[in-house]
Amino acid sequence: MKKALFIRLTEHFNTNNLLVGNQFGFRKGTAIEDAIFKLANEILKALNNKTLAGSIFYDLEKAFDSVNHDTFLSKLSYYEICGKAKLLLESYLQNRYQRVHITNSYLNSNTVSKWTKIKYGVPQGSILGPLLFLVYINDLPKAIEHKALPILFGDNTSILLTSANIFQLQRDLNIVFEQLNKWFKSNSLFLNLEKNSFLSI
Repeated sequence: MKKALFIRLTEHFNTNNLLVGNQFGFRKGTAIEDAIFKLANEILKALNNKTLAGSIFYDLEKAFDSVNHDTFLSKLSYYEICGKAKLLLESYLQNRYQRVHITNSYLNSNTVSKWTKIKYGVPQGSILGPLLFLVYINDLPKAIEHKALPILFGDNTSILLTSANIFQLQRDLNIVFEQLNKWFKSNSLFLNLEKNSFLSI
């Protein structure tokens, strides 16, 4: 059933060209090399045009575990997924429960937590998880594309900005970083600060 749903959803997004072209992760016919080539090519273009370039590289913390179900479901209507299809995805995500079971072989004891309802995340290790995550972050490039070029590979993203003026580049970088933070906050996602970096070219 999950495989059938994956095929139908993929067909819907591909036929209607709904997934942003800047996303290279978890998509047939794309690989990490494509994302690297795109970034390198855009940097070379900037250098050939004698303009300055700056790039922000960021990674999201526990991205797949942080997908807010209510936010995700509200985005489906925008992609014309409604009616029974939306209800099917809602039933797939909601009303799931989890608990932790710890076995201590030395003490010959078991500890089990209470069942807790899962309000966030897409099921990892499933065929649908990566696709649902791509749908969840699909609108991220729209938040910044008027100022920067985002290149996504799953939850890893490179943001490239160019300008002939160093002060304008710095201003644009600050604006884009604020816009990104605003988008992350409204989508319940958090930056992994240890894995973020900035490169001035």
